[in-house]
Amino acid sequence: MTYRVVITNANGTFPIKGLNELLGGRMYDFRTKKYRNPVKSANDAICARAIRKYMRGVKIDKPIQCTFWIYAQDKRHDRGNLSSACEKSFLDALQTVGTIKNDSFELVYDSIFHTAVDKHNPHIEVEIEVIE
Repeated sequence: MTYRVVITNANGTFPIKGLNELLGGRMYDFRTKKYRNPVKSANDAICARAIRKYMRGVKIDKPIQCTFWIYAQDKRHDRGNLSSACEKSFLDALQTVGTIKNDSFELVYDSIFHTAVDKHNPHIEVEIEVIE
């Protein structure tokens, strides 16, 4: 079984932030005495919204392998930054939405990445293949 999710942004910009922004977004909240990361939270929310749209009610109990097609707006981020941030946020969102139980070694196999530049329609396409 294969599922396809397309992550886009309404304003025509690349939908999620890269790994450098993700790592730099960590902040300490003195009120709660905990760390939080609004950049990661925003990335996860965008991915979760797309998962809910394309995979409503889907629960996967078997291992999966994800293939990412990343169409960046420009070459400001290198491929590793985009790939890492996309994979991390997407798998965490799959877990948050309840599509997968967790993103452990046993349930998520190595992801495959393809990157290109698309100035007019930056987006991310993810194909989730259920491994029987």
